[in-house]
Amino acid sequence: PSWSPDGKFLSLVLSKDGSPDIYTLNTATKRLKRLTKHRAIDTEPVWTQDGKSIIFTSDRSGSPQLYQVNVAGGKPKRLTFEGRYNTAAALSPDGKFIAMVHGERGQYKIAQLERETGNLIVLTDSALDESPSFSPNGKMVLYASTRGNNGFLFAVSIDGRAKHKLSDQAGDIREPVWGPFESK
Repeated sequence: PSWSPDGKFLSLVLSKDGSPDIYTLNTATKRLKRLTKHRAIDTEPVWTQDGKSIIFTSDRSGSPQLYQVNVAGGKPKRLTFEGRYNTAAALSPDGKFIAMVHGERGQYKIAQLERETGNLIVLTDSALDESPSFSPNGKMVLYASTRGNNGFLFAVSIDGRAKHKLSDQAGDIREPVWGPFESK
């Protein structure tokens, strides 16, 4: 699930009527609203900053791709066209970019889509990257990566030029999220 920017709604995935679809839940009234209805799997909902749309992953085109649907209703719009696998959307704080897991030929890298132009650039060069999360200032993307049998934490700049390994301990790191800056 994902909270709306105003904290009054949750977007979530339910398969109560068949295949998994995107719903919103009004937390005050407990009313559900179904936003997608398709035989495909719709999952991983993320709110846009204005609270008017939800970006989600769907395999309705034959492979996992990112789509956007208006919370007022309407037909979902496909956002990604490069690559056979685009999932796990994370929006930049200004809403201009979407970081995602981008798969091609069995390798999964972190990529960034410029929403206005549709331009996609691959930010990482390893084979098993996952769970992108934008820094609060929108300049870096945090992600998990697997090397051998171990998971590590990395950050990459939004132009892909600077990459930093943030952990060296052996273990398994999954689903990192960048916390907000504290206001003073």
